[in-house]
Amino acid sequence: MSEEKRDPGKKMPENNNNIKVLRIPGVLIFWVLLLVVFAGMYFWKGSSAPAVQQWDQTQFEKRIGDVINAKVMPEEDGLLYVEGEYKLTEAELNAAKLKGKNVPSYGKFRTRILKNDNIEAKLQQVGNIKIQPRDNWFTSLISLVLPVLIIGIIIYILFSRQIKMANRNAMQFGKSRARMILPGDLKVKFADVAGADEAKEEIQEIVEYLKDPLKFKLLGGKIPRGCLLVGPPGTGKTMLAKAVASEAGVPFFSISGSDFVEMFVGVGASRVRDMFDHARRNTPCLIFIDEIDAVGRSRFSGMGGGHDEREQTLNAMLVEMDGLENRSDVIVLAATNRPDVLDPALLRPGRFDRQVVLDLPDIKGRRQILDVHAKNVRLGEDVNLDTIAQSTPGFSGADLANLCNEAALLAARYNRDSITQADMEEARDKVCFGRERRSRKISERERKLTAYHESGHALVGLHCEHTDPLHKITIIPRGQSYLGATFSIPKEDVYTKSKLELLDQMAMTLGGRAAEEIIFGDITTGAGQDIEVVSRLARMMVCAYGMNDKIGPIKYGDFRSHVHIRFDAPPVHESSEETAREIDVEVKKLIDDAHKRALDILSEHRDELEKLAQTLLEKETISAAEVDILLGRAVPETPEAPADAESAGEAAEAGEAAEAAEAAEAAEAAEAAEAVENKEKTEPAAEA
Repeated sequence: MSEEKRDPGKKMPENNNNIKVLRIPGVLIFWVLLLVVFAGMYFWKGSSAPAVQQWDQTQFEKRIGDVINAKVMPEEDGLLYVEGEYKLTEAELNAAKLKGKNVPSYGKFRTRILKNDNIEAKLQQVGNIKIQPRDNWFTSLISLVLPVLIIGIIIYILFSRQIKMANRNAMQFGKSRARMILPGDLKVKFADVAGADEAKEEIQEIVEYLKDPLKFKLLGGKIPRGCLLVGPPGTGKTMLAKAVASEAGVPFFSISGSDFVEMFVGVGASRVRDMFDHARRNTPCLIFIDEIDAVGRSRFSGMGGGHDEREQTLNAMLVEMDGLENRSDVIVLAATNRPDVLDPALLRPGRFDRQVVLDLPDIKGRRQILDVHAKNVRLGEDVNLDTIAQSTPGFSGADLANLCNEAALLAARYNRDSITQADMEEARDKVCFGRERRSRKISERERKLTAYHESGHALVGLHCEHTDPLHKITIIPRGQSYLGATFSIPKEDVYTKSKLELLDQMAMTLGGRAAEEIIFGDITTGAGQDIEVVSRLARMMVCAYGMNDKIGPIKYGDFRSHVHIRFDAPPVHESSEETAREIDVEVKKLIDDAHKRALDILSEHRDELEKLAQTLLEKETISAAEVDILLGRAVPETPEAPADAESAGEAAEAGEAAEAAEAAEAAEAAEAAEAVENKEKTEPAAEA
């Protein structure tokens, strides 16, 4: 490919240069427009000016009294060259008007006359006369050529500047765009990368090799030539790469995968070669390629030939990473969140020998990340980071950083000195569901319906054994579609779920629809998203998890999320029509059973449903502790005992009185139980 690029017969460099030259700057456009304006004014003035009359000496002597001004230039042989302006007579003006000419009230003339005393005396009578030598041919030529020459020089300077810039850009077009960052400019350490302990341990070998390569060479060990950082967006892949370069104290070349791709074939491959040449001149060093899937996509995924720009760039990268040249002191780090689309040749040992996975952090990792970001903000004494870490499952490091920033913005909005726990929880809800929309006008009917709907979710979850603990309930609208929400927070990170847990989750999800049926005798569209969640969960239980006795542990369909397939495309079912019908029947049975469970629970505890919904209508947001107190599942905290001795004595007397009352009640209960027992003994004897 390089020979084709350097072939002088090819037209690509010429087209590239033309593209650069045609980028005319604004200064050049200004000068060209100015030239056009002056030329137009000159020709317009020349076209509107009167024609120059050629007089002889007789006419000049006859009309010398009408001359307004004149310019006299002496010549050889006693001749005078005279040119100037004269006043038109009435007859000449009328004649010009009859011809339709718009002329001024003066005319121009020129003549050549013999010099004598009479002529000089008459010339003295002219009001404005100038006597000057006649211009020679050289002066006339200069006066004509000089303006054109000046304009040409200006245009040449501007164009030559653009041509030089275009040639320089053309020479730099195939150069690498990687930015070299010195170790002192990287202020990221391993301590700043929290929540990724395993990834840091796995990549520590690269740091040790860059610090002391002789230690590994003496043992015969070879450091991985490439390390692929894999993980969801926001998990700290780029930060970990910076930390590696900073800890190792080596230069750091940073480039994005999209920087290689251009519209001209061969440019990306040239940039890859140039980047590795620069890296070899600064060994030992690190090359970090962010979003490598932009150029490392599999070559077997497309149709047609393999001569497009992306594949040529990938081929050059494969050769540079593991070719004939030895470049053991250049280590390549790459980051992607789509390792499944990368070319197999790129992932083989010898190129990217190791894949370091940076997954979403667990509770411990989230707490560590919050500790890192909490150093940059002012937290109040009531902030409990353990609760925030527990209530943010599925949050990445970037999400947690955004949460802390949103909490700081909220505290500043309300003019607080520090961030409170309420600010942290509000920021979490804002990141998850959107900002509260208290300004949205909701009718009293919809507000009441939302209260019962969310109360149904919460109540069914409280009476199911295997659901996540309730955190809070709210009927304040959030985002675009949420009119209310019921928050349940797991006590710990969960990676697998049992069948009983899924069944309870389905029942809780359908609790809102069941509450609408019981209270209003009608159903609304508010449960649309709940039905979608339950339907997908039930089908996964039947077709993917093998949690159905009739269908059995057989997988049907493809439930993976493919980015190249339409989001609304139906899942593929690899089954016969009869099996598909059985699957539909079993899915419907699971959903119907969950719906019936929700109806039974809410019908049995309807008084709790009413109490919870009415409290929601009053307060709009209820915490889990308030729900437990409201439903009698917990006892309210008693106030602290008084500190003074008199109050302490009164409290002791009150306690003794309460104990005496309890003892009396216990004695009465024992007597009543003894009487019942004696009665049961006497009744059979009477029957006998």
